[in-house]
Amino acid sequence: MKIQIDREEFEEALKKAKEATEKKSALPILTNFLLTASDGKLTVKATDLENYLVLSVKADVEEEGSVCVSSRSLSDIVRNLNSAVVNLETEEEKLVISGGRSKFKLPTVPTEDFPEFPQAVEGEEVISGNLILEGISKTEYAIAKEEARIALQGMFMKGHEGRIHFVGSDGHRLALYEPEGSFSYELLIPKKSLKVIQRLLTGIEDVKVAKSEDGSFAYFTSEEWKLIVRLLEGDYPDYMAVIPTEFSAEVLLDVEETKKALKRLSGLAEGKVFPVKITLNDNLAILEFMDPEFGEGREELDVDYVGEVFEIGFNGKYLLEALDALDSDKAWLKFTTPDTAALLESDDYEKDPYKCIIMPMRV
Repeated sequence: MKIQIDREEFEEALKKAKEATEKKSALPILTNFLLTASDGKLTVKATDLENYLVLSVKADVEEEGSVCVSSRSLSDIVRNLNSAVVNLETEEEKLVISGGRSKFKLPTVPTEDFPEFPQAVEGEEVISGNLILEGISKTEYAIAKEEARIALQGMFMKGHEGRIHFVGSDGHRLALYEPEGSFSYELLIPKKSLKVIQRLLTGIEDVKVAKSEDGSFAYFTSEEWKLIVRLLEGDYPDYMAVIPTEFSAEVLLDVEETKKALKRLSGLAEGKVFPVKITLNDNLAILEFMDPEFGEGREELDVDYVGEVFEIGFNGKYLLEALDALDSDKAWLKFTTPDTAALLESDDYEKDPYKCIIMPMRV
């Protein structure tokens, strides 16, 4: 192999590819990139056996060839080179990287040791990259951590009545983003794969999506890259069944003011649980935090609410994260009883079709 490549374009490709490698692995080969030079481009392959990524970058190819090399070392060198172009050349069992007045030699491993990739399929379903990015950003915070059951450790994506549903839940809260659109597959995408997808997308491209016949893999394809994702197994819970539709109290909040109040109260809390008691009275919401060890705080907010006094407790962290995902200035917080799930949604649902269900807690 002997090529010359634009340093900035190469650096950006390596950043994206590195997200799909395994940082620490019982299989050292998964910490490597497979580089292949041919037909006026350099192809970079990376995998952690859950995500299989293929990226292409334009290059001046003098000699074709392939090489397998450390992803971390190559990325660090290219990022810090003080030159506009990078020269790559294989020399016996080394990859020589040079640019400007710098020159490095990295050891390589046999290319045949690199894992085989599943056969890629180019789908006919097309979704805008921006829509996928929005779906991830509005639901990822609610996805369960590793200790939860497998089906809750990813983002669920499906078509439903003229909308595309992006769903994340950990059993205590549920985030749903449902923009208009059509989508015929049901995908349960692991949390790490969402990070890979976020790194790949610019927001301006269209992405073709497909699903393998056996349901094991999803295929995402753009003009510059192909990503194969091993989907999570199991049935996603019936999330529509837990969304309340009748309410006994509804309050219209100023999103920014409510977030600021919660952040001030959170300064008193330590740990993942941040209990907040909310009391509603006519056009007033009182937010209170009390802890014998850390102190107490009280915030009063002007709100749009008329009705009987209503009290409910939440993990303030959950409420704050749900508010952060909103793209509107005002939001409805709707309650049925103090012991059942509350609904938070934008006051302009057509503009920002996002809602979050949050279970209460005793305060």
